[in-house]
Amino acid sequence: MSKIWKMGISPDQFIADTVNLSDDEIGKYFRLLCYAWKNEAYLPNDIQRINNITKNPNIKIVQYLLDTYFIKDEKGYFCKAQKIEFDWVVEKSGKAVESANKRWDKQSHTERNANYSHSYNYKEIDNVFEHIWSKLKVKRGTKANALKVYRKIHDKVEDDLLVDKYNAKCTSEIDKKFIPHFSTWLNSEGWTEELVSDQTDNIQTLQKDPMRNLSLWKKGIKTMHDFEEDIIKAHKQGKLTHEEMEKLNITI
Repeated sequence: MSKIWKMGISPDQFIADTVNLSDDEIGKYFRLLCYAWKNEAYLPNDIQRINNITKNPNIKIVQYLLDTYFIKDEKGYFCKAQKIEFDWVVEKSGKAVESANKRWDKQSHTERNANYSHSYNYKEIDNVFEHIWSKLKVKRGTKANALKVYRKIHDKVEDDLLVDKYNAKCTSEIDKKFIPHFSTWLNSEGWTEELVSDQTDNIQTLQKDPMRNLSLWKKGIKTMHDFEEDIIKAHKQGKLTHEEMEKLNITI
């Protein structure tokens, strides 16, 4: 059985129930409760062993605590309130696992990448990420940040598709400074973005429209892909004023 890590205690009820105990007795009682919680809400059926659980063992105090707060059956000693809570937590945890398993079973195994591990074991997931990272043409951003995001989205997309799509994004950007960090790209589900299939096609498209940045020129902005002769031509065609040409530092 898996461990139930959290033991719930009502402070008000605990204080009320132990108001007649000394600090030493309260400490011993709390140790017994913690030990029982780790052992399916039971103390062993051996008073001497129970006495050893406490710090500064005192068989007389332990016997009083058992008589006052615990019930004995064939398995050992248990605190009724704790046993009820433990059984409830186990039942709730079991239902959660069962529900998760049902959701998992609904996923189509045929749609999963053969090289992809759907285990929530971070070691396996991290190994898959290492493989992805090694195949990226451009490694923008930190590897650690990218791994954190990948752990969250690893079950949304196939690994090979991530590599192909991000590399295509890198290729599609003429100016490499516009390539997003891999972590940012993953977080925004960049693999769903439609890209120009080939960088050459993109360049050819730009070359077909030499005045594509006319609106920027009017603001005095000239990009690295703009040619001065195209700007002068736009001015001669009346598309740019003399003042706008001055903003671009182009003398006619």
